Amino acid sequence: MSIGTNADMSALPNAHLQLDAVVNMVRLFTRDHPELNRLISGVESSNRQIAWAIMDTLDDFNTDPPTTGYSLNNFPSMSVLVRGVTCSLLESIGLLQTRNHLSFSDGGIQIGVNDRTPFIQSWLQMFRNSYEDKKRKLKQAANIEGAWGGGVSSELVVVNNFYGAW
Repeated sequence: MSIGTNADMSALPNAHLQLDAVVNMVRLFTRDHPELNRLISGVESSNRQIAWAIMDTLDDFNTDPPTTGYSLNNFPSMSVLVRGVTCSLLESIGLLQTRNHLSFSDGGIQIGVNDRTPFIQSWLQMFRNSYEDKKRKLKQAANIEGAWGGGVSSELVVVNNFYGAW
């Protein structure tokens, strides 16, 4: 279930393994397996589409202030990553469904073919809210932790001869 070859990844021996692991984790979370998809043949999202959504989510997370430089190897939360990837996939699937939507009416009966867009939008909104909330909390926690480490001590360090304990 390898994603494919990529010149940039060939320099990193474990990059394919890490990417494959996250792709599999997303597929497990979304339950996108041929045997579970009753209305479509195969899977809804290919490994390549999931890999693209992973890179899109990494870019979104890293460019949202405060900016960071995380990769698959050091991303701080798999839960945040999987939810972000799910959002990217749902956006992509929603665009496809909207583009392929067809409704027609005949004899007073109205039928919508391939009309899953409202369901996808509902799920997308739920996952987007969860992702953004978790992302915000994670970045706030990292920002607070960064403020505690190192830096300049206050004059309170010397109170009651505390400085001598160092």
